[in-house]
Amino acid sequence: MISYRNGCLVCERYILGPMEVNTYLVYDENSNQALLVDPAEESQQILERISELDLKEITIVLTHGHADHIFGVDFFRSRLKAPVAISKEDSAMLGDPSLNLSCYLGDAIEVSPAEKLLQDGEKIQVGSQTGEFRLVPGHTPGGMVLIFDHFVLSGDTLFAGSIGRSDFPGGDGKILVETIKKKIFSLADRKVLPGHGPETTIKEEKNNNPFFGTLFNI
Repeated sequence: MISYRNGCLVCERYILGPMEVNTYLVYDENSNQALLVDPAEESQQILERISELDLKEITIVLTHGHADHIFGVDFFRSRLKAPVAISKEDSAMLGDPSLNLSCYLGDAIEVSPAEKLLQDGEKIQVGSQTGEFRLVPGHTPGGMVLIFDHFVLSGDTLFAGSIGRSDFPGGDGKILVETIKKKIFSLADRKVLPGHGPETTIKEEKNNNPFFGTLFNI
């Protein structure tokens, strides 16, 4: 587990599943509110950590609807009595193994519908801290990033030195690049915490990510 801190707001990273998904637990130390972002598989470690921190008001947030990010959803939803939030554009993926790609991974799953459908620009409160969801399509039609003052949870939209794949159904590489530039690179510099791999920063990706320039002739 790796922890990121900004004042009383803490973000803990857990690497879960065979595809090594970064699952994040975001909480305010001065409240019992938390977000569990992209629960990639069942994890007793995370349940015990939530209990240790005495977190009571938890929302499960999905950055997008691909299988590797949702395998643990119903496990945590049933045990935490937590609502699930996903973009309305990706919501149909939860219950459709062909759309969430699980049927191609040898373990088709159908997740119950989300309780909350997120829209571009929507805010979410974690204690005294406010996060903002931004729709960044291109990896999936409804890929979301979650922005706080000092870090961005980027899902499979933006990685260290790369971007999300756009060759899956509903993907579009040009739209992904343009929307990252508009929705993420317009922010002041801060940490980027992606759905796979190591952390990076907005400044690093603006300056050195090869997908912004010659690869897409932009």
